[in-house]
Amino acid sequence: VIMLLAALVVTDCAAAYTERRWFFSRESLSDYEAVRSVSTESEIECSAAASSDSAVQLVTFNASSGLCAHFRCRLGLSHCRKCRNANKGAQRVWTAGSDCWTTVQHRVSGSVDFYRNWTQYQSEFGEGPDGNYWIGLNSLHELTRSKSRKVRFLITDWDNLETWAEYSSFSVGPESGKYRLNVSGFSTGSAKVGDSFSDGNGMQFSTKDADNDISGYSCAQEYSGAWWFAACFLAHPNGQYKNFSEAIGGPYAQGIMWIHFYDVHYSLKEFEMMVL
Repeated sequence: VIMLLAALVVTDCAAAYTERRWFFSRESLSDYEAVRSVSTESEIECSAAASSDSAVQLVTFNASSGLCAHFRCRLGLSHCRKCRNANKGAQRVWTAGSDCWTTVQHRVSGSVDFYRNWTQYQSEFGEGPDGNYWIGLNSLHELTRSKSRKVRFLITDWDNLETWAEYSSFSVGPESGKYRLNVSGFSTGSAKVGDSFSDGNGMQFSTKDADNDISGYSCAQEYSGAWWFAACFLAHPNGQYKNFSEAIGGPYAQGIMWIHFYDVHYSLKEFEMMVL
């Protein structure tokens, strides 16, 4: 309670200076990069000093040294706070906003089987948002039922190059419509990364036992996964995970795929899908 009151005091004071609101948290700095360090006398001055720079999304203050550090999001992102990291780290920080991205799908290894049936994809499975994870179609529908959301894909290849793709409007329909996808508004931080998700717009979800695609065969069975397949896909994050020795130059479209830029013979190292 004391920390919450302290956050409100700083928020109000910072707003008086700059009209930006800062919120107390404890979290990892892994999604941020340093912009500058300045000397200030308090957390209030520290956040106020950062407020003139819209790129700054997080600040830290060391009371012993008076060092105030400003951070922006990595990869040129405008907002990168993840719900799975919020209030879980050791670092005392202030963030420019209290909202965060909800992880709905995440692949980091082959420890969880994603070649599952319709009923299993309706519900949550996996190791939790920090590991291999699927939030469930029912939850995706609930998250996007009242209004469309933004959806972001964080993509890591085997050279540890990180890129992203984002869509300004994303929603998933109800079970009665087989969780039909609506998506639009593509943007990216790299000229190399193309739109690999919009081809699924208007499509129903498919699994190995529920073929709702528009191809002449079951895309889910052919490519060992589940997705909003058309005929068949340009993205397939739920394909079989491939270790490095199998990930590059393997069979056609087998693996974790984002075909615009990585083509049909490249399975990605890590993939995360989030909504805001």
